Amino acid sequence: MTLRSRALILATVPLPLLTAVALAGTATAASSLVAIPGSTLSAVAHSPRVGALDTERKLSVSVALKLHHTDELTRFLADVGNRRSANYHHYLTPAQFTARFGPTESDVRTVSNFLRANGLSVNSVSGNRQVVTASGTAAQLQHTFSTSIGLYRDPVQKRTFYANDTAPQLPHDVAAVVQGVIGLDNHAVMHKHSTSHATADPSGYGPAELRGAYNTGSLGTGSGQSVALWEFDGYQQSNIAGYDSQYGLNSSAPQTVSVDGANYDASPGDGQGEVELDIEIVQAIAPAAATFVYEAPNSDQGEIDMANQIATDNQVSVVSISWGSCEQDTTPSAMTSTSNALAQGAAEGISFFSASGDDGSADCTRSQTGSGVDAVDYPASDPNVTGVGGTTLSVDGTSYGSETAWNGSGGGTSTVFQAPSWQTGNSMRTVPDVSSDADPSSGYAIYSAGSWQVYGGTSCAAPMWAGFAALYDAQSGGKLGAVNQALYQVGNGANYGSAFQDVTSGSNGTFSAGTGYDQVTGWGSYNAAGLAAALKG
Repeated sequence: MTLRSRALILATVPLPLLTAVALAGTATAASSLVAIPGSTLSAVAHSPRVGALDTERKLSVSVALKLHHTDELTRFLADVGNRRSANYHHYLTPAQFTARFGPTESDVRTVSNFLRANGLSVNSVSGNRQVVTASGTAAQLQHTFSTSIGLYRDPVQKRTFYANDTAPQLPHDVAAVVQGVIGLDNHAVMHKHSTSHATADPSGYGPAELRGAYNTGSLGTGSGQSVALWEFDGYQQSNIAGYDSQYGLNSSAPQTVSVDGANYDASPGDGQGEVELDIEIVQAIAPAAATFVYEAPNSDQGEIDMANQIATDNQVSVVSISWGSCEQDTTPSAMTSTSNALAQGAAEGISFFSASGDDGSADCTRSQTGSGVDAVDYPASDPNVTGVGGTTLSVDGTSYGSETAWNGSGGGTSTVFQAPSWQTGNSMRTVPDVSSDADPSSGYAIYSAGSWQVYGGTSCAAPMWAGFAALYDAQSGGKLGAVNQALYQVGNGANYGSAFQDVTSGSNGTFSAGTGYDQVTGWGSYNAAGLAAALKG
């Protein structure tokens, strides 16, 4: 899976900390306008301009607002995720988060009044006040944000896209509360991190092998828990029912949550297999957990709005993300805006698990950055997200055999996020944090689009970890929340050997697996019973 093109971010970002590579907004003397940094695609500099966008074309934009008291938020998240803190797992409600850290009603009025004064329609305000959505013609948007929107030809992806030629500009009082303007381009396309091949009958690992190999049996079935799936395509319930019937699962049917009007279920696209494998793997590990399939338009706006809706709904304790992109393929303002919503989710006790990518240490292989550059995948690189890499799993019947690093496992060093306090040895964040089976040669039996398939990719590993989190939450009666800090405490502690299956051989290109943490498999895969005990200890 892949997302978009990224420059870097500014110091206004709450948590996670981002490197301040984008300059602060610069005032234009003649107009006293302020440029919004991090809102211009890097792809614009590498793509020929082939024309101008039709000025009458209708467009929608999401204006993301800044959070408040971000230093305090950073301290709060460090505290709530620290097993040694008195505030460990003392989470906030959405209302408490918004009151303490969110944009104010005055901020929303300032932005909304400005948009309306320029002829735009204000369509919605997110429940947490982080996003104001507006629409108008391209001409109106160009006037409102003092920029022009051109047509460009992507030389790598061989497609035409539109994008703002320069950074949007706003009056000083409006710019003071705006994090970014998202929707002035349509370059971003999220990619799924999975591959498959068809088989006549179920082939590959099913629930018995997966639950046995990773020792989930003593943790129950996830009853009473809810898992959200972060999707940009749809599924057909008949395929989920076929999987459940084959393996004797009594899982409840997933519920679709439409974001920005998206609902692909009547006619799923080429991401159907991705969505169905996410559902089926979560059900394989936590068959009694409820699943909510959040479906959004495949765009920066869709991703931001989905992240905010998940945080605002606060109806799940776990989120599995199987889509992403290399960090260099989106605008910093879009990534920051998504990160703000992820920070809210972490403050509420939501666990996020994201596939780390399937291109090894060169995550930008399919982008303009090129295959020769080491890069990592977002949102797996966000410190409030657990990045999940990939292994090659061998089983002995339904018991664990061995694991080696899968050569496609995404991993390396972020160029955007600074190392959080719980990661040492590097000034920037490294990924993945953990791993699970992802090699197509040791793949998963998945029923999709009316036939059996064997799937691999870190898209399979992320829902494996989401399933574990649902089991843990059900057994503990609490919420695991943003678990990275606790995982690193276990990894560096006396219980590492019983909690994780360390993967010590194999590589992903630049990096090699080794004893303990590495940038191919993280701390390794889970021994569910041992890890649950260590996290409770």
